[in-house]
Amino acid sequence: MSDRRPGTWAVTSGRRDPAALGGPGPARAGGRSAGRGPARGARAFTLLEVVLATALMAMLAASLYASLAVAFRARTSALSACGPTRTCAMVMDLVGEDLRSAVVPKGVLAGAFLGQPGVDASGRESDALVFHCIVSDLEPAQGVGDIKRVEFVCEPAADLRGQVFLRRLTTNLLAPQTPEPREEVLCRGVSAFTVRYFNGSDWLDTWDSASEDNILPLAVEVTLELLSDRPGEASGGHRLSRVFLLSCGTAASETTEAAAAAP
Repeated sequence: MSDRRPGTWAVTSGRRDPAALGGPGPARAGGRSAGRGPARGARAFTLLEVVLATALMAMLAASLYASLAVAFRARTSALSACGPTRTCAMVMDLVGEDLRSAVVPKGVLAGAFLGQPGVDASGRESDALVFHCIVSDLEPAQGVGDIKRVEFVCEPAADLRGQVFLRRLTTNLLAPQTPEPREEVLCRGVSAFTVRYFNGSDWLDTWDSASEDNILPLAVEVTLELLSDRPGEASGGHRLSRVFLLSCGTAASETTEAAAAAP
């Protein structure tokens, strides 16, 4: 039994003894004693705040999705609009490269330059063009030179919708038997393919070098028209025309003058 009275100091370790005061232990900041819960000032999100934040995030995600959908639709529309233009441009580049390297229809390996108008079973314009030109192979083969026979024609498509534009290439012109030409599909869905030939004064729809004193035209106009992508329209698609100057082309007037000057 201790005979100390409340409110007096204990002489233990030089510190005040709380038990001597008869009061509670040391208090924490905020007025709560040790071992109690958090202070009244700290609080968490309520259910209403969480629901509002989730709704805002959903609205933001929906707006982003709508923006991306518009962007993807615009990209698809642009590609579909530029697709026919790119197709025609690539085909025209290949046709122009062959025409510019056409050789004069004279000699052993040279053949006739023959262009004829035509119409398919559906009434679509389908011209044919055959000539010899210089075409280099990526992998040269024995017995195959650079001069080759090229033919541009159109054939009806398998689904009877439009025509298929073909390039037939005969490589070995010195073979004992005429080999089968190598067929290449240049373009599908062709509505019309027309060719015109310039002799120095007029544009002609047909050309036969045998009847033109074995000369080439000065220029060739090639027109390629594709079917429309819109349902219900058989024509009215993209149309592209280009004029190619032939390196070995000769005007008909020059041939006439040369023949008149000959003794």
